[in-house]
Amino acid sequence: MAHSNQEIPRDQWASYLVGISQQEPSPWVRMESIAPDTGDQPLADRLPLQEISLETKGSDSGAVQIIVGQEGAEITHRILNPEHIFAELDEASGTLECLEIGEQGGKTLIFFEPLT
Repeated sequence: MAHSNQEIPRDQWASYLVGISQQEPSPWVRMESIAPDTGDQPLADRLPLQEISLETKGSDSGAVQIIVGQEGAEITHRILNPEHIFAELDEASGTLECLEIGEQGGKTLIFFEPLT
């Protein structure tokens, strides 16, 4: 399968992330954090995406928040100072396969999995 990577311009982050959150049905995700000092750290494995958003107001303005899991058992991961967002797409279908959110000293990878 061929893939293409595209950087999401900063001024489009909020609308791009809202678009992912509004997919029906909600995609399943696997999430991991990668940092030089801690290595690869799994954060979530095959859980439904509840929300991914960019905080646009207040002291957390600019932070990306990802919420996964079932209602009442959610996992929330925040990226306080994101530097870039890359989307990896399946070239044939245009389907989002992975979102990389980079920050100083590491990155968070969100893998989108088929609902089957």
